[in-house]
Amino acid sequence: MPKPKNPNKSGTPAVEPTQLHIAEAAFQRVKPALDAIPLAGLDTPRLDLQAAAVQAIGVAQTLAAPQLRQRIAAIAAAGALDAALIDGLESVAWATWFARHKLLLTSATHSGAALPATLVERAYEMRARMLKTLEYHLDGDAEATAQLAHLRAGSGHLDLANDLSGAADMYRKHRDAIQDDKRNFRSEDEQDASALAEQILRLLGATSTPEQMLWKGYQARAAKLLFRHYDEAVRIGRFLFYYDDPEGRFPNLYTATRATHASPRPDKKPDAGPVKPEPAPVEPPVAGIA
Repeated sequence: MPKPKNPNKSGTPAVEPTQLHIAEAAFQRVKPALDAIPLAGLDTPRLDLQAAAVQAIGVAQTLAAPQLRQRIAAIAAAGALDAALIDGLESVAWATWFARHKLLLTSATHSGAALPATLVERAYEMRARMLKTLEYHLDGDAEATAQLAHLRAGSGHLDLANDLSGAADMYRKHRDAIQDDKRNFRSEDEQDASALAEQILRLLGATSTPEQMLWKGYQARAAKLLFRHYDEAVRIGRFLFYYDDPEGRFPNLYTATRATHASPRPDKKPDAGPVKPEPAPVEPPVAGIA
């Protein structure tokens, strides 16, 4: 089964119609469970949810192999596993991908909301200065270069806020390498960039449309459900592959999505996805959504 492709920085998902139909159908199946999750106090995890969904789909398909399913059923029969969480993982992952997809689409059309011109000008100037500083001093750092390529690809106010946050994080991480730059480095940029990003997001959020609020809610609910299903899959997956790189085959979602971002987006192949389990030494998984 095809896996969903991650969106580009502008928020326009690169997705085939068949994938979108699969994702939407999965969302409709999972929607009653999502609606049952209270929104109060619910936060969306700080990670790439679509990359996390792709990772979860890969794990679900690995565990769907017939020989593994027999062992999983036996373990579940003994009361040591919730098989329903494994069975529903792929549908929940597709639903999560779809919720994020819809939020990105609605946000892309709304990201041009009016912001003070002076704020936008200052933010772009700071972004350019910080990226120039980082690029000059971290040219030999492959991971940093990949992160900077990701930041450079941004467009629109939402990406501007995210890029400022990312640049501030890189300033904190690489301060020793850049702080002696007399031309572009400013010690206050790290804190100011974070503050500007927060201000932009707050102003955009203050004018969120009802549709944006709807999909923000579904995104948060889907993320909670995804973690619940995926954690159970990781638990059984690491048990079944205990002697065969269990953590590499079944990483937590934060580790998996960090690995995804290690490659610059402009060079990403169309079918590239996050780190996923190596093919298991069993029969291929059954096609179809769990």
